[in-house]
Amino acid sequence: MQRYALTLLFAVLAAAIGAVSAYALAGGASARRLLVGVAAAAVAAWLATLSASSFGRKR
Repeated sequence: MQRYALTLLFAVLAAAIGAVSAYALAGGASARRLLVGVAAAAVAAWLATLSASSFGRKR
C-alpha cells in the first residue's frame, strides 16, 4: 500500500511541475521564462521516471 502512495505522490508532483513548465513556456520568449520552463520540464521528467520505477518495483 505504501508503494502505491509513493507512486501517486511522484505522479502528482510530476504533473504539477509539468503544468508549471507548460505555463512558463507558453508565457513568452523571455530568457527567464525559458529557463524556468526547461528546468521545470527536466524535474517533471525526473519525477515521472521515479513514479514509473516505484510502480514497477516488486517486493
